[in-house]
This record gives sequence, structure tokens and C-alpha cells, in this order.
Amino acid sequence: MIDLYYWPTGNGLKVGILLEELGQEYRLLPINIRTGQQKQDFFQKISANGRIPAIVDHSPVSAGEPLSLFESGAILNYLANKAGRFLPPEGTAERQRVQEWLFWQVGHVTPYLSQWQVFREKAPEPIPFALDLLGAEAARLYGVLEKRLGEVPYVAGDYSIADIAIFPWIQPLRQGQDLADYPNIHAWRERIKARPAVQRAYEKGREVAAGEKSLVLQ
Repeated sequence: MIDLYYWPTGNGLKVGILLEELGQEYRLLPINIRTGQQKQDFFQKISANGRIPAIVDHSPVSAGEPLSLFESGAILNYLANKAGRFLPPEGTAERQRVQEWLFWQVGHVTPYLSQWQVFREKAPEPIPFALDLLGAEAARLYGVLEKRLGEVPYVAGDYSIADIAIFPWIQPLRQGQDLADYPNIHAWRERIKARPAVQRAYEKGREVAAGEKSLVLQ
């Protein structure tokens, strides 16, 4: 059994999608980041960084005490490796390609696109320098993804945790992007949106917090 401490943001949705894809039995334990629940002591014992998502695996690979993990990239790697799905075997070039694009998401997509959304949606007044800088970077990242998806159907070749990580963060309306300019991204998103596991993950997210902007698949 996996306990998933979660809120349906881009990062939370990643882990929900993978658990649904794996058919893994799990309990969804909402942590309302809008009311500050992530700051509570019990949660910070599970997630040292005080951020969602986090998991507790009550049947870990080591077969020892329950294992807690925070950071979405680490969680995706752990769950996929444990199940032997959506992550190629150790020592293969295919596995390294998945890692390459997973780390691209963690190191570039989330930091820049999340800041871009904050400055567009929450700044008390427009800050032109920040908007110009982050808007240009958002367009650059979309360009990187568009180019890659012109070469392969999924970012690492086959559908993997790299796609699962990137998909919830490509939110064109929030990020000022027109998918008419990115036909390869559009086709990739449609393929992933059609997956039953993805649909289930988003539906469970809506049951937790229907108003979260990350749940809008447009």
C-alpha cells in the first residue's frame, strides 16, 4: 500500500498519474497547500522540504520499515523502478534518455513555468522585466519540447515517467502559448490525455479540489 500525500498541482498530478498507470493500490491523502497544511509537523516529518507530493510505501523494495519519499522526480523513479514499468532497465541508454528528460522537467520546466504562472496570475501589478524574461523562457522550453516531439512520439522514445512528469506542466492557456504554433506538442498531449489512467488521475484530482487551475486540460 502506498500513501500519497497530495494536492492536484502539476507536481501532485505526476505521481497520481503514475500510480494509476501502474494499477498500484494507494490511499490519496490531501494536503491542502492553499490553507498551509504542508507546514504541519506531521507532514514535514514525511516531506523534509515541506512540499507535496510525498509518499509512504508500506511494502518497500527493502521489505523493511515503511519508506517515506519526497520530491516528485525521486518518487517517479522509485515507483517505476519498483514496478519495472515506464523506466527502462539499469545500464541501458534508454534509461539514461528517460533520466535526461525527467531532469529537464525538474530543473527547467517546473521552476520557470511555475514562476511564469505566478507573475502572470498573482503579481499585484505587472512587472515587465519578469514577464519578458519568463515569457521568453516559456516559449524557449515549448520550442525544445516541440523539436523533440518532432523526432519521437514520446520524449524518450516510448511512453515513460519523463512524459508523465512533463505532461501536467504543459498548460498552454496559463502559460500564454498557442498550441497551433506547436503541432507536435498538441498531438503528444492528445495521446496522453486519451490514456484511461491519466483521465482517472485528473478525475481524482477534481474530487479533491475541482478549482485547481492545473486540472484544466486545455
